[in-house]
Amino acid sequence: MEHLFELQVEPSLVETLLQTIRSDKDVIDVDFMRSKGGHVYGAVSAKRCTVCKQVAQSKCFLASLVIGSSGEPQWTVLGGEKSFDDLIRGLDRESISHKLRLMKELKESALLTSRQEEILLIALESGYFDFPKKVGLKELASRTGVRESSLAEIIRRGQRKVLHDYMTRRSLLRRPESTNM
Repeated sequence: MEHLFELQVEPSLVETLLQTIRSDKDVIDVDFMRSKGGHVYGAVSAKRCTVCKQVAQSKCFLASLVIGSSGEPQWTVLGGEKSFDDLIRGLDRESISHKLRLMKELKESALLTSRQEEILLIALESGYFDFPKKVGLKELASRTGVRESSLAEIIRRGQRKVLHDYMTRRSLLRRPESTNM
């Protein structure tokens, strides 16, 4: 089985992750390229991949895989309700541990860009919005591989969109929306 992959992992964990992939008994060959900030792109040949098999059989689509600071993989899987049910049953049948973090309906136009959503989720889970902050902009930039100035802009634009949407839904917004988000 051949699989293309894109991984995002904290830069300090890249080598450990690649070594783990190489040492898997089912992996035949791995070819990869690293980029800044913990992004790894590549291809892996494997005798079998139980998770990949379950994703394919359920008619879901594996969109991304991010390795968290604890080393735990976070998969983004796209599919319909029946596909997700089939995937969960298949993972259970194979005794593959999993935890559903978020399930949402895909809409024609998303409120946030995928990048804004990804960054805001990482910031929220890392404690960036906590008081007091558990992580600052500099550390968050290191974790995501994004320059501090760009990260600040992504966060502010994302926050603005979320607040605008919230205030609009609550009928509290009194001024027209600008298009610069």
